[in-house]
Amino acid sequence: MRTLTSVAALAVAGLMLTACASGADEPAADAASGDAPATEFEAKDPLTLGYSVYDLQNPYWQSYAAGVEAGAEAAGVDVTVVDQKSDQQQQVSGSLDLVNQGISGLIVTPVQPSALPATIDAAHDAKIPVVIADIGTAGDYDAYIQSNNVDGGALAADYVIEQLGDVPGPHKVGVIELHAGSVVGEERVAEFVSTIEAHENFEIVSSLDGNDTVDGGFAAAQDMLSANPDLEVIYAANDDSAMGAQRAMETAGKSVADGFILIGFDGADGALDLIEQGLMSASVAQDPYGQGVKAVETVLALLDGTVEYDDAASRTIFFPVEIVTAENLDDFRASRAAQD
Repeated sequence: MRTLTSVAALAVAGLMLTACASGADEPAADAASGDAPATEFEAKDPLTLGYSVYDLQNPYWQSYAAGVEAGAEAAGVDVTVVDQKSDQQQQVSGSLDLVNQGISGLIVTPVQPSALPATIDAAHDAKIPVVIADIGTAGDYDAYIQSNNVDGGALAADYVIEQLGDVPGPHKVGVIELHAGSVVGEERVAEFVSTIEAHENFEIVSSLDGNDTVDGGFAAAQDMLSANPDLEVIYAANDDSAMGAQRAMETAGKSVADGFILIGFDGADGALDLIEQGLMSASVAQDPYGQGVKAVETVLALLDGTVEYDDAASRTIFFPVEIVTAENLDDFRASRAAQD
């Protein structure tokens, strides 16, 4: 457990902040009305937030937690970060412990979204708002912070069209999906596919499950390259699958240097290294640190009654993504280094 203590206390009256990858990651049915949360929340004194984080061994969640801490420090409030170590039962008990400590707001990155309802109900009984930070949702949560996966799919497709759209085709494209049932994966793929298929110069010839892993991406790419030796593009819905696809490309004698296009999704360090080495074309980057800051702003807005949603029906706030290529890699890395 880590506790960040504020440098200066924040009076409750001063809370005027406005907030402008699991198989169960679907918005909860009981949040579908889009109505403002019915629970009357209570900002206690001293005001402390709790963050129940998936697993701090993972660099993505390390960055997310750093953003939560930075957001809390900027707002002048305390935050307690609890590492749940990828353990669903530990997360349920750990989140309830945070509730019992008298926090004023709870942020949760769920190990398993299906376990959320009991935690949310307990928090609401204590007049505590609950913000779901990535992964997926269930229960009567109050806000959901999520990367804009639809925009990410479109960015990837636009990059492909920019590179090959004026070159005589049709150009054959392969897609590596996330695991079956992943709403996040479905969003990333569906928008990519619809944008590509709207351009007559491209043909999607294969779409396979990469199981979200390097090995799964390797197997999927190997199969599609074997069946389509003239394949020119692979879009993977996460960077691990893209890194596996890069290995399969090497085996098949394909390379980015020769004009093949390989795009991933996440902005992971391993993918950025491949982009730097000229072995991968691009990655659609998420911003876990920025999302952590936004999660804090959203909790405080819920306490103040001023929260605003991008999608009211699912109480979702979308966080921007960006595409990283060799051309903007240095600037991107510099911007992320500045977050530390």
